[in-house]
Amino acid sequence: MTSNPDGSANIDSVYYRDGASNSLAMKALKTARKAMFDLFMRELRPNEASRIVDIGVSDDENEGANFLEKSYPWPRNITCAGIGTGEAIVRAYPDVTFTQIIPGQPLPFPDQSFDIACSNAVIEHVGSRAQRTAFIAEHLRVARSVFITFPNRWFPVEHHTGLPLMHYSPWLFRKALKGTRYDYWVNPQNMDFLDRTQILKDWPADKPRPTHVVTTGLNVGPFSSNVAVICK
Repeated sequence: MTSNPDGSANIDSVYYRDGASNSLAMKALKTARKAMFDLFMRELRPNEASRIVDIGVSDDENEGANFLEKSYPWPRNITCAGIGTGEAIVRAYPDVTFTQIIPGQPLPFPDQSFDIACSNAVIEHVGSRAQRTAFIAEHLRVARSVFITFPNRWFPVEHHTGLPLMHYSPWLFRKALKGTRYDYWVNPQNMDFLDRTQILKDWPADKPRPTHVVTTGLNVGPFSSNVAVICK
């Protein structure tokens, strides 16, 4: 996760600048995130006493962002962890707690201090494979159950740019877009392409293995828009 290359105060605006820049794309994003929320509730079965940490919440509060906070029936039990100021989060969801975190650093929470740790569309932005492994390990350290979702690299449209098919070849994607308006997405430190196979390779070897790794979001079978990793 890095700061906004446009230099605006909203540190997360770049993540919605290209791929969700029109009403049709935003509608699809909202549909996908409703499916992910339904999966979260069905698989994790939280109740009014469950303590949840949502890691990597967006400072860009829009129709498609922060799906957990939008729909969860017991927001007082959500701790939102983000790299921004959290002002937009607290303004939109006054019942949640916000904690600022530092990219690449351990989360500022004791071991097993939550029932569920979740993150949506964050892990593809944390950097190298080693950084992804450390990111997953922090979820498993601070909570008993984990729910991680990310864009499926085999979905026909690349989420962050809205461009079709080119991302099937990461080399072509990065070569063709370098120096264009999409240049931010060329750097693997800013965004990498993940799928079920890669996330299992990234999973910490000394931690419990995932209970399920499933496709979710916009349902196109193995080409569905998102992947969810559940460990409980």
